[in-house]
Amino acid sequence: MKISALAAALALAAGLGSAAPSPRLAPPPAVPAPVNACLKCHLSLDDDTLSPPARAFQKEDVHAKAGFTCANCHGGDPTQDDMDAAHDPKKGFIGKPAHAQIPGVCAKCHSDAAMMKQYNPSLRVDELSEYKTSKHGQMLAKGDQRVAECANCHGAHGILPIKDSRSPVYPTRVAKTCNTCHGDAALMASYHLPSDVYAKYMTSVHAKAMYEKGDISAPTCNSCHGNHGATPPAVTSVANVCGTCHAVFAEKFRASAHARAFEDLGLPGCVTCHGNHDIAAPTEEFLGTGPTGRCGSCHEKGDRCDVATTAMHGDIVALRTRIEAAHRVLETASEAGMEVSKQKFDLTNAEEALTKARTDVHELQLAAVRKDADEGLAIARAAEAAGHRAMAERDYRRRGLLLSLVLILGTIIALVFTIRRLG
Repeated sequence: MKISALAAALALAAGLGSAAPSPRLAPPPAVPAPVNACLKCHLSLDDDTLSPPARAFQKEDVHAKAGFTCANCHGGDPTQDDMDAAHDPKKGFIGKPAHAQIPGVCAKCHSDAAMMKQYNPSLRVDELSEYKTSKHGQMLAKGDQRVAECANCHGAHGILPIKDSRSPVYPTRVAKTCNTCHGDAALMASYHLPSDVYAKYMTSVHAKAMYEKGDISAPTCNSCHGNHGATPPAVTSVANVCGTCHAVFAEKFRASAHARAFEDLGLPGCVTCHGNHDIAAPTEEFLGTGPTGRCGSCHEKGDRCDVATTAMHGDIVALRTRIEAAHRVLETASEAGMEVSKQKFDLTNAEEALTKARTDVHELQLAAVRKDADEGLAIARAAEAAGHRAMAERDYRRRGLLLSLVLILGTIIALVFTIRRLG
């Protein structure tokens, strides 16, 4: 048995030793990098015009990363080392596209749905059509060589994805990018346009939300004017544009007498009271014809509308003041250890009523504003009264505690004297 076992082991060992090596999977064929002799040549040049674009494209251009070469935009043959062969017009070489050619050059790919879906199916492919409807596109079509085209906003080489925070079209950079042209006083003067739009925007409530609170969803230039189809909102469409974010306010405005009056007078909806680029945070002081009111440009002091808006102002201020008073007493009670969490929660309903009253101002119905204010006042008064009761209870407890301490101290002193007398 020992011999047979040894033979079996030897046979097994022999079998293992003679087994053929496991077949290895062949590595996948390497994807050849696109031939781009353009870079090789242009990077070797000591030329301040030709070399920097090549460096920018090679460094981190979104197109380069996707496998595109210089020839995709400039044409020619990127496989040729010889300049004349590479720059052969017969192979589509156009050199640096003319200003008016750029939208078409970009659209060769960006309007091709089948091509764009290979890289990002969610990307739009109507940028060129949109651009042609824009003021920029319309002026370009008329031969204006100074208006913005694709490269003016996105860059020509070293183009970054729009979600890259360094991209000139990233939300926090859009205003500055637009200001490159719209802040040029001489250029804007030739179009009879103001050049202080950026400066005004940076003082607005929108810019403060964007840059101070870090809210990148806050409106910037393209939020109101559009991206590729950028154009100023028409007088009659301002409320619709603002309403894309401020939907409830826009709905109230459209139902108001103001909407009809503004249309008859040719006044832009929201802009007439709130301004456009330097929009300030709205306050109750906007109501009325006083020094800080916004109604005085159309209404006279004491007229029917002035009386109504003054009443709205009074109702809203009264509610806001009562809410603030209730908050103060509830916070004091809470810090003193009193249970007022229910009253603090109830007060949020008063704040909602205040928000609703401020919203209803846009409908210009005093009855609606007063109804909201009355509901909020009832809640705020109840919360404030509860806060005062909590504070009264706190004072009662403190007096009781003080009395107890006095009694305990008196008892201790009496015990001490009694012990000493007995001792």
